[in-house]
Amino acid sequence: DLSASFESTGRFVLVDEYDIAGGGIVTELVHDDQEFLREEARQRDFAWVKGEVGVEDRAQQYGHRAAIVLVTGGRHTGKSFLAKTIEARLVADGRHAYLLDGGNLRRGLDADLSEGERGRATEMARRYGEVARLLVDTGLIVVSTTNPFGMAYVEAAQTIRTLVHPVPVIAIHMSKAPEEVPPNTDIVLSGPADFDAATRRILEELKHRGVLAQAIGAKPTFQYSI
Repeated sequence: DLSASFESTGRFVLVDEYDIAGGGIVTELVHDDQEFLREEARQRDFAWVKGEVGVEDRAQQYGHRAAIVLVTGGRHTGKSFLAKTIEARLVADGRHAYLLDGGNLRRGLDADLSEGERGRATEMARRYGEVARLLVDTGLIVVSTTNPFGMAYVEAAQTIRTLVHPVPVIAIHMSKAPEEVPPNTDIVLSGPADFDAATRRILEELKHRGVLAQAIGAKPTFQYSI
């Protein structure tokens, strides 16, 4: 709420453990391109029908949290090959991972969208995000690239983040030459020739982010905000 309209609900405090670190008031509503997606996600999650198995139960069973591993970058940087390598390594390690290729959705779920249709790229990314949301609800680690959407990979990545929030998105950016790194990127790879080494680095990042338990077989403990 705006502070001018409802003073008691138009202010906030920032807490660092047990200490108050700051505070403020809400003075205006700022609109952006993701606003309609956030509202869609809010209404969807509010009415979400849940079963008896929760995210904590699946994490304890699988040995990992649900997450999105999203590989971004320009054309011919090896994104698809890296995504396939990540999925294969995760499954070989006993994890529950799935390569969600947007091209498969384009030829199936998106078949009703004509090539020249206005807003086609945005709708494709939205549908992808909703499918990804269903898969992470099952506890999977979803691996993908931003290849098929026909839009800037920064915009596609933000759309996916908005629709799967608060599930963690681990962003890997690949490039052939030095370039500006997209916001919220976790790992930058400059034309890796050794995809196995790149995959090991990504798995370490998943452990660091608390997505993967350190070992399969033990009963891991996870902290959740989902």
